[in-house]
This record gives sequence, structure tokens and C-alpha cells, in this order.
Amino acid sequence: MNDHKLPKNEKLCSRTAIDRLFAEGSSFIVYPPRFFINIPKRNFKRAVKRVYLRRRIREAYRLNKQILTEPLSRQSRTAHLAFLYLDKNLNDFHFIEKKVVEILERLARKIESQQTPS
Repeated sequence: MNDHKLPKNEKLCSRTAIDRLFAEGSSFIVYPPRFFINIPKRNFKRAVKRVYLRRRIREAYRLNKQILTEPLSRQSRTAHLAFLYLDKNLNDFHFIEKKVVEILERLARKIESQQTPS
């Protein structure tokens, strides 16, 4: 049975961990993972819209996180994720979920292709 919970320890809250993620991490556009969601105020002036998008991204991640957690647990690895919403349009949940699944699948493939040193 899939665990669809999203406990606090899976959220990336530490300022130093977030800074390290952006300084040392790799990125692409389109570990248990901890994640961070950023919706720029420049693109969405109203907090209601930013919260709407943040909730949609969080829910899409929560429902599909097993795509990433399974490869990570097989290799005994962890990951830190940051979701940056760069689109200027307010998209619906199905579009956001499709993109989050695409990102998680891409990360899972990348993790599976990298073998842990033994």
C-alpha cells in the first residue's frame, strides 16, 4: 500500500540546506526526498494565487512521491528537491500533476542510472 502522507521531516525548511541545494545541486526544467516549493511573487502578486499553486504542487508530489522514494530506498540514498514554479499562468491540478510526475520520473531514471559505489 502506498504511503500518501507528507510529514514535516520530508519538507525542506532549513535555510542552510536550501542554500546548499542551490549552490551545489544540479537542476533541470520541465531523496526520503525533502522538498522546497517556490512561487515567485514577481509572477503572482496575490498571495491567494501563490498558495493555490503551492498546495497543488504539494498535493501532486504527495500522491506521486513513491516514483522517487522507491529507487532512493533501493540504493539507500536521500535527495533534496526544489520545485520552482516559473510559468506565469495559473494552471490546473491535472497539468501540475503531469509535470510533477514527469520530473519525478526523470529524477528516478537518473538515480537508477547512477550506481552507488560499493
